[in-house]
Amino acid sequence: MPMTHVSMRAGRPAQFRTAVLKGIHESLHEALGVHPEAFFMTITEHEDANFLANTTFPFKRSPGQLLVQITLTAGRSADDKKRFYEHLVGKLKATLGVDPADVFINIIEVASENWSPGNGLAGRNAVIPAANSPAASAAS
Repeated sequence: MPMTHVSMRAGRPAQFRTAVLKGIHESLHEALGVHPEAFFMTITEHEDANFLANTTFPFKRSPGQLLVQITLTAGRSADDKKRFYEHLVGKLKATLGVDPADVFINIIEVASENWSPGNGLAGRNAVIPAANSPAASAAS
């Protein structure tokens, strides 16, 4: 159940922003096996004065770069993450023409107990017991 945030300079159309989020989610699903309904994503647009990101180090990037930060439950291998990075930049290039150099990705891994999907439940796989289940009867 990743949580994704994208920062970018203001001015891109809504269709572009939506396609970026969809591309990220599809890559998370296709390359890392994230559940297809597990999407919790935001984009924040910034005026130039509020967006300072190097365009020359360690290689040249455009002012249109995307800063992508994804929080995931820990446990994926370095190869899994590399596959995701390559999948995502390929998808954004193919669907939106985004230069792969303009996609800066940061993954933050956290332990499962650091998630609460709502209702005060703990753990990324927390579910509310069905009304007729033994767990629901015991909780009553």
